[in-house]
Formats: sequence, C-alpha cells, structure tokens
Amino acid sequence: MAQDETIVIVPEEEIYKKIEEAVLAIPEVSRFTADGFQDLMKGIGQALGIHGHIGLLVRRSRKKGIKVDLSLALHDGCRVHETARYIQMVVKNLLVSVTDENIYGIDVTVTDIID
Repeated sequence: MAQDETIVIVPEEEIYKKIEEAVLAIPEVSRFTADGFQDLMKGIGQALGIHGHIGLLVRRSRKKGIKVDLSLALHDGCRVHETARYIQMVVKNLLVSVTDENIYGIDVTVTDIID
C-alpha cells in the first residue's frame, strides 16, 4: 500500500446499525435470532459492558478484514437459498459503500421459519 493510501474504518456500532437496518428491510426477513454461540457472546459482552446485538456478529482482523455472521428467522414461503444469497449481497454492498476494508466472509444462518 502506498503511503498516501488509507483504509476507511467505520466504527463498529455504526456498522452493526447499518447492517441491522438493511437486513430487516428485506421483506423475507422476520427477525434476528440467537443461536447458542450468539447467546454466549452476548453474555460475555454484557459482562464487559459491551452492547450486544442478537443474531449479528461482526469480526475484524487486521490481516483478513471483516467477517459478518448473521442468524435470522425468515418468513414461511420464501425461497431460503435465494433469500440468503440476497442477504449476503445486501450486506456486502453496504460494507463496500462504507469501508475500504476487505470482506472475507458473510455467513447467513437461518435458524427459524416463521408463519
């Protein structure tokens, strides 16, 4: 990287908020859900005084960049595979628009189908 190049790093809380808003705006998405690991992370975060986000975990690595894990409930009747791919695209486009960090993963886990 040249000396005059910089990487834009957006504050964590802003990224969480933008991802939550974008994903919940997708009609097929009912809500974020927590799987076992997310519950554990939320408990640790609360113990350390960090605001937890159910169903959403953003990890940053200096070498790799950003990875996003989402746990979601979708509405019954949606095409799960296509919806998950669309969610990945929405999150990727959002991240590309706000930061120059490398995106090395966007994992979508569907934990529930809601009537």
